[in-house]
Amino acid sequence: MVTELADLSNSDEARVEAAKRIGLLLHAHAGKLWADEDWQMDVTDETGLILFVISIAAMKSAAISDSPTMPVPAK
Repeated sequence: MVTELADLSNSDEARVEAAKRIGLLLHAHAGKLWADEDWQMDVTDETGLILFVISIAAMKSAAISDSPTMPVPAK
C-alpha cells in the first residue's frame, strides 16, 4: 500500500487529483496491470474517512492464451 498526502480544497479537486494520480500509476506500471489483481485507490479525508474509491480490474478473456501468437479467428 502506498500513501500520498495532498492538501486539496474540495471534493471536486480531490477527484481530479485522484484521476491524474491513477493515470500516472497506470502509465508507470502498465505491465503489472495484467497480473490478474484488482487495483484500488481510496481517497480519504484527514480523519481517514473514505470519500470515494477508484477501482481498476484487468483480465484476459478466454479467447487469449499466454502464447506469444494471437489466435486466428475462424472464418
